Amino acid sequence: MPAPPPHPAPAATASPRPPPLAPPERARGLRDGLAFYAMLAILGGGFLGWGLVAYPLSFLLPPRLGRPLGRRVITAGFGGLLRLMERLGLVELDLAGIEPLRGARGLVVAPNHLAMLDVMLVVSRLPDTVCIMKAGLERNPALGGGRLAGYIPNRDPRHVIAGATEALRAGANLLVFPEGTRSPDGSLGPFHPGFALIARRAGAPVQTVLIESNSRYLGKGWPIWRQPAFPLRYRARLGERVAVGGPAAGFAEALRERHAAALGTTTR
Repeated sequence: MPAPPPHPAPAATASPRPPPLAPPERARGLRDGLAFYAMLAILGGGFLGWGLVAYPLSFLLPPRLGRPLGRRVITAGFGGLLRLMERLGLVELDLAGIEPLRGARGLVVAPNHLAMLDVMLVVSRLPDTVCIMKAGLERNPALGGGRLAGYIPNRDPRHVIAGATEALRAGANLLVFPEGTRSPDGSLGPFHPGFALIARRAGAPVQTVLIESNSRYLGKGWPIWRQPAFPLRYRARLGERVAVGGPAAGFAEALRERHAAALGTTTR
């Protein structure tokens, strides 16, 4: 029987690249400043409030009830926060390209990573999402939402792979950023092969997501309280969907090159 090709052709390819997003047009003003800091207060209050409710629920509810509840609340909460940011005039969103994710099940969803807001953009459209979280945060009552949702602490690679595989086989979607960290300049960093190992073990396809922005707000080194110029513009669209073939490291590097070409950016 012939060996499979090392990098099989994608099942779905990215759409043609749209024009670049226009830069922010408004200088920092009083109205934007008030809206921005009010939004930060709402965001912090929402995370803290739900975390303190979700933390005890994670002990009281069995996983079959608690995890779906936790994931639905996070998806709905992120969607609501993004709509509020739009109404305040802080952001302009073009997320129509990832609307098909609302019906997704059992996908490894792999976006590029520009800023902390990337999680909100994708999870607001992606139901039943499992994320990988920093070890120790699951013990923080203020962040109980992730614990209730069944997010996977990254303390042990074997635990991460086993937990993610189990979630995918149960029909959940795994959100993972192959770069592992935010980009400092919009270029695409190396793709770590862990996401490919998980996808191959679970028999799940990898769905790439192409995220673009006109701002470096909340990119690497940008503190959350430092006000940017507005409006922030974000666009997310589906890239290719592909099955993992061949060595995980080679698959990850080949996918990164295609991802960079679809974004029209450089690699580093």
